Amino acid sequence: MTDKVKRQRFSKNEWLEAGLKMLAEQGVDKLTISSLSRVVGIAKTSFYWHFKDRQDLMDHMLEYWASEFTFAVSENPQLPQLEPEQRLRAITDTLIEQKLLKYELAICAWASHDKSVKAMFDSIYRRRMEVIRGAFADAGFDEEEQEVRAQTFLCYQTTGGVLRGAPHSHKKIVEKLIPILLKK
Repeated sequence: MTDKVKRQRFSKNEWLEAGLKMLAEQGVDKLTISSLSRVVGIAKTSFYWHFKDRQDLMDHMLEYWASEFTFAVSENPQLPQLEPEQRLRAITDTLIEQKLLKYELAICAWASHDKSVKAMFDSIYRRRMEVIRGAFADAGFDEEEQEVRAQTFLCYQTTGGVLRGAPHSHKKIVEKLIPILLKK
């Protein structure tokens, strides 16, 4: 397939990925239709095939982030069937293998400036915490301990996973963190 043919078939998901990448690298203010089109090397007419305007792109990016980078863990029906330690390890494996944390800081920064994004971010955060808290509840911790341990786990997953950049070293630390968090 030639580059020209490929460019004519730039999918909606490719636009969304490119938008999220640009958001992460340059921030929400730099993300315009013109700049995004220039970065991906695709005519703006292709953009308008999938989106009405910039706000439509932004809305779809947020939904895409929620579905592609969050629901893989929070909506996984197999997780609650696992023992707490295996559940936390499975969450870690999913986050690392599917690279689900790569836009976390960008979405968080965007949420700090936009009320509707903050509402979605908070909803996703609550959903994530429910899943993680469930592992600690099943391990026999009271509500206060569930909260503290789940916060610690999620915080390290998010910041450690993004800032460390090396999946192997991140996983190695989480492997050591999980037994500590499950210890009574």
